[in-house]
Amino acid sequence: MRVFLPAYHLLAYHLSFLLFGMLGLALNLACLGFGWLPATARTERFFQRVIHRHCAFWLRWLSWARLVRFRFDGFEALPRHRGLVLAANHPGLMDATYLLARLPEAVFLFKPAIRRNPVLGAAARRAGYLASDGGHDALRAAAEKVAAGHTLVVFPEGTRSREGVLQPFKPGFILVARRAGAPIQLVRITCDSRLLVKGRAWWKMPRLRAHITIALGPCLPPPPPPLDEKTETILAGIEAWFRAGADAAPRAFAAPPPAAVATAASAPRGQTAS
Repeated sequence: MRVFLPAYHLLAYHLSFLLFGMLGLALNLACLGFGWLPATARTERFFQRVIHRHCAFWLRWLSWARLVRFRFDGFEALPRHRGLVLAANHPGLMDATYLLARLPEAVFLFKPAIRRNPVLGAAARRAGYLASDGGHDALRAAAEKVAAGHTLVVFPEGTRSREGVLQPFKPGFILVARRAGAPIQLVRITCDSRLLVKGRAWWKMPRLRAHITIALGPCLPPPPPPLDEKTETILAGIEAWFRAGADAAPRAFAAPPPAAVATAASAPRGQTAS
């Protein structure tokens, strides 16, 4: 069996991304077809659930095809039915699908180029996702959605990590959480293979079967007003936690740690999906 694995992985890997592209294109065409629907909160939530099911199917397919083994830690403890800013590191191109597969109704802060993407663009617009080039208007709109009960998914690096090295974090997600009065949930994504990493063409097959862990970290209380604690201080503590490694506990935050981080509890362990 091991003799045939490389050939199987080569075929299954490329067919899987062809499948993802075809399904995404069909979803985009469907969203364009429903362009006559008003852009209401109810409509956005409907399309968010459609994207959620699309991403959940994608993960099940990768698991069934034995290309990727997924482990979700602590997600059963994720707060429901209240606004939340979910901040994750970004090691691979498909990280957003892992998170959206577990979040039925979520808003995503996406790169401006997604608007023109034939596989993702129309669906992202219909779901009420926000482009990161919107400046203060985008942050204000994101805060309004979080205050209304949405989960906002952000990658504070703004792009994928290069060779596993975190890029400097941007503070926009803290400003959104502060304005919305919402907690910040940290999520650490780790992968033992160079699966769709930055600087590597997607068609170059990585080592398979890949193992990906998506683990909840501490959930930080809503950031205090700037006069009580500066945004830069909170950002430094959060970035230090991500840089500390997969086994880091909240005590690994930079000293002196932000008050919000210092009081956070470590995430519980969760379930495995394969």
